[in-house]
Amino acid sequence: MNTYRYILFSLLLSLGLFSSCFDDKGNYDYKEIGEAVIKAIPGVTDNGDKLVCLENDVIRLTPEVEFKAGTSASDYEFIWFRYPKNPAGQSGHYEQADTLAMTQNLEYKVINTPREYWLVYKVRNKVTGALTEQKFEFIISAISGWMVLDENASGKADIQVIRDKDIVDGGDGRIVKDYFSFNNEGKKMENARFMAICPFSSRANLYVYSDAGAYILDMSTYKEKADSYTDLFSSTVTLDQINPQAEHYDIYGGNVEVLVNNYKIYTVAYRMMGQTQFVAASGVDDYTAAPAIAPIRINGSANSAALFDTKNNRFITVGTWGSITAPVSTGGAFNTGAIDPALKFVCMGEGKDGETCMVMRKEDSGEPYLFRASFVETDPVALTSDNLNGLKDMGVSKYYAFGTRGNFMFYATDSKVYTWRYGSESASEFMTVGEGEKIVQIKMYTNVSDATFNGKILFVATQKGNEGKVYKVVFNEMSGVAESSPVEYTGFNIIKDMYYR
Repeated sequence: MNTYRYILFSLLLSLGLFSSCFDDKGNYDYKEIGEAVIKAIPGVTDNGDKLVCLENDVIRLTPEVEFKAGTSASDYEFIWFRYPKNPAGQSGHYEQADTLAMTQNLEYKVINTPREYWLVYKVRNKVTGALTEQKFEFIISAISGWMVLDENASGKADIQVIRDKDIVDGGDGRIVKDYFSFNNEGKKMENARFMAICPFSSRANLYVYSDAGAYILDMSTYKEKADSYTDLFSSTVTLDQINPQAEHYDIYGGNVEVLVNNYKIYTVAYRMMGQTQFVAASGVDDYTAAPAIAPIRINGSANSAALFDTKNNRFITVGTWGSITAPVSTGGAFNTGAIDPALKFVCMGEGKDGETCMVMRKEDSGEPYLFRASFVETDPVALTSDNLNGLKDMGVSKYYAFGTRGNFMFYATDSKVYTWRYGSESASEFMTVGEGEKIVQIKMYTNVSDATFNGKILFVATQKGNEGKVYKVVFNEMSGVAESSPVEYTGFNIIKDMYYR
């Protein structure tokens, strides 16, 4: 549908036909002069006077309008127009309003990029000129939500986006399918591994890392950029060295982006003038980095992230200028610079108050341990070292996530997820997946700008043959106890990774 510049509105306004005495009277009793009453606009007035849509959506609105007795819709004129909340231009030359339709109901295909508008619906009596209107927020939202990277049986990968209502403004639970190929002329990705995002202004990228390096996308449009994986580095990375394993960026650690490639640490310290590419991190030479990064999201922290050196069984931290150190704790539950060599790394992640949590197992028996440490300050603090062998099914657990607002962890077997509060004697069952399904990943929803649900939702990915499913469970952020039944999202292929965008 064509969009018309709203010249008519400006003309009528200048003639005084839309005078201010008719403003803001949508539900008042002015029917004696022929004014209609807009009783409701389903999908808008029942949603806090807000309409949120996506690019290429078709909007259909059918207002409930009560006309003056003895009149009908044919006795009225209708107009839908919008104007930007933050119009471009200068004083006297700002963007003008756009007319979307001059009909009682609205049907409009969104062809614009993400932006926030005001949308106004006006109804005018042709004879008396009596006017009523309803104004509401009209938001064309970027495609954000819980991203799922999946691939079909042929190894062709794409991105699906779950528009969950708890994590997306205006989310309605729909799944935006194949959003990478939609924005890249049908192209699919191959040998995809995992996703990551760097929102820094000079290099705002959505990465899909693969066996061959990475697909580098514009994080707003999902369109593939011309850059190659090797372009991300300041020095030459030969083909035999291409092996992306983990990546993280966070503003709290001084705008440092960290990448583990082929068991080595690379960083971009954006606060350093002119540094815009990954450089080999300096400060520690003899190490083998595990393929995991635990962010430290604390304002004023001395470090931006923690990693683990599997060669020397010690922690490594990334400072706010991109350099790395191998800190040694004095006292505490263990030595962060020398952990028992009989223990082997399993996984690590972010915990409460910037803690770093790591699961290890004894090489000979598989006996599991949890190490917790704080690297927020320059001097590390070794908090606890717990033997988890007595927890139910911990010996066959495969996937882990750590509470970021409470002292607990989740661990998952092939079919069950458990919650364990630190220091307690036993774990409790959190959820069981469907028959024949196998858990392939669990991830915490982390969004520091969301005060309500940050660290309060667990997403669980499962596989049954080539069919993937995602469960979403809201839990108590202090205890890890589920507060609602799982919500299921289906229709995925083989799930490779999940990530919030």
